[in-house]
Amino acid sequence: MGKDQIIKFRIQRYNPDVDDKPTFVTFKVPYTDRQGVLDALHYIFRNIDSSLAYRWNCRTGQCGSCAININGVPGLACRTVVNPSQDYILEPLPNFPVIRDLVVDLGPGFNRLEKIRPYLERTSAPERPEKLTREEISSAMELRACIECFSCYAACPAVASAKQEYPGPIAMRELASFEFDPRDQGDRVQLAVSSGLYDCTSCGNCKEVCIPKHIDTRRTAVEGLRALAVEREMGPLEGHQGFIDQIEETGYAVDVKTTPLTDQLPEVVEVSNPVDKVLFYPGCLINLRIQNVGINVVEVLKRNNVQVHIPKDFVCCTSVAFRTGARTIAHDMVVRNTEYFQKLGVTKVVSLCPGCMSTIKQDWPVVLHEENKPPYDFEPFDINEYLIGQLGLEGFNQKDLKPLPIRVVYHDPCHLNRHQGISEEPRKLLQMIPGIEFIDVEDSDRCCGAGGGVRAGRRELSQDIAGIKFEILSEVKPDVIATSCSFCFIQLIDEVKKANSDIKIMNVTDLLAASYRGESIK
Repeated sequence: MGKDQIIKFRIQRYNPDVDDKPTFVTFKVPYTDRQGVLDALHYIFRNIDSSLAYRWNCRTGQCGSCAININGVPGLACRTVVNPSQDYILEPLPNFPVIRDLVVDLGPGFNRLEKIRPYLERTSAPERPEKLTREEISSAMELRACIECFSCYAACPAVASAKQEYPGPIAMRELASFEFDPRDQGDRVQLAVSSGLYDCTSCGNCKEVCIPKHIDTRRTAVEGLRALAVEREMGPLEGHQGFIDQIEETGYAVDVKTTPLTDQLPEVVEVSNPVDKVLFYPGCLINLRIQNVGINVVEVLKRNNVQVHIPKDFVCCTSVAFRTGARTIAHDMVVRNTEYFQKLGVTKVVSLCPGCMSTIKQDWPVVLHEENKPPYDFEPFDINEYLIGQLGLEGFNQKDLKPLPIRVVYHDPCHLNRHQGISEEPRKLLQMIPGIEFIDVEDSDRCCGAGGGVRAGRRELSQDIAGIKFEILSEVKPDVIATSCSFCFIQLIDEVKKANSDIKIMNVTDLLAASYRGESIK
C-alpha cells in the first residue's frame, strides 16, 4: 500500500431549497490507517468543502446520528472502516426526505414511533419493590439495544414499497420490546397487527445493517409477535390460513395437482460406485407443483455419482407456520420428519428450497428441544452448499458440462444468502458452465417479496416488491435470471408473465442439468 494512497468518495449533494435534483461530487481523500468513513467526511469538511452537510455526534456507534447509505447499504459512518482497495459512494438514507446532502429528516420515522406509544403502559399500580428476574426481562432488553439510527427502516423493502402503511422493523422491535416486558400492560400485539405486522418479508436485511447491535428483529420481534397474534386469534391473515389448514389436513402446505415427485422417482436413485449418498428433501412446492425442478436436482446429483434417497413419506417442513406465527402445528411435523429420516438411516439431507433448509437448520433444533427429543443426527445442506462444500471444486463433474451460450444474472434468495450465509457457492456453479456470460448486479440480494407470508397474505405489496427486483435484474438484458429457491422461482416467473418478457427464470441446478444434457436454452 502506497504511503500517499488516495481514496475517492463520490458524495450526493442536494439542497432541496435550491437544487432541482441531486448531483454527485467526487472528493479525493488521503488514506490513513484504520480510517473510518466518518474520518473521511471530517477531512473533506475541514480541508476541501466546508459546505458539505452530514450528521454525527458520538463517534462510537452509540448515538446513530451518522447513518448514511454507504455503497448502497445503510450503515454508520463511524463504524465503517475504509477499505483502501475500493472507492465509495455516499448517499443519504433512503425512505426519508433529504434536508441537505447526507442529512435526512428523521421526523417521519420518529412520528411513527410516537404513535405506537413507546413507553410502559400500566393499568394498575405495581407492588413495591417491583422485582424482575434476568430471564423475565432478557428478551425485552435485547430489543432495547437499538440506537435508533433508522438503518433498518432505510433498508427494509416493505417500507420502500408500502410507504406510509408500514412503520418498519424499528417499530416492530419497539412494540415487541414492550410486549415482552412483564411490566407493560398495553395491547402491543393488536397494535402490531394493525400497524402491518404481516408486511415483513422475513428478508433479514434489518439485522444485516444493524451494526454494531445485530438485533434479530425478524426472528425475535416479528415472529415473536406473530406467534402471540395467532395465540390470541388475531392472526394469521386470511391468505395464510389455507396453507395452515392444508398442513393440518394433509401434511403438505399445498394440494396435489399433478403426480408428486416422490411418485415419479424410486426410493433410491442408484449410481455405480457412489462417492456419497444423500436424502433429497424436495419440500411441498417441488414435490407437488414444480416437479421438473426436483428432477433436475436429482439429475445433477446423479451426474456427480451421488446416490439419492427419495423420502416417500416426508411431511411439510412447516416454514410457513414458523413465519406466520402458527407454531403449534409445527411440532408434530418436525418430530415426524426427524424420526422418519432417522428410520431411513440417512446422514446427509439436501434441499433446494432455502425456506425449508433454513427452517431445518434453525427452527427444527428449537422444536426438538422443546419436545424433549434428541437432536437430529443428520447434516443438513442446501444443494449449492453440498455441491461446492462436500463434493468440492475438484470432485465436481465439470468434464461433462456442455456449453450454454447465454447471458445469466443471479438473484440471491434471502433465506439462502442472509439466513444461511450461502452466496458464493451458486455463483461458482454458474461460472463452471461453459459458454455462460455471468452478470452480477449490485442489488442481487434485494428481496423479491415472496417470503414471510407476504406473497400469500399481502399479495399487492409482494408484487410491488417483486416488480422492483425484476426491473433491477432485467435491466442488464439477461437471457436467464437464475436463482436457487423454489419460492423466488415462482415469484419471478409471475413477474416475467406480467412484463410479457421472454427472459427465462431457472434455478442453478436447472442450468447445470441442461448443460449436462446438452440442451439449448434459447
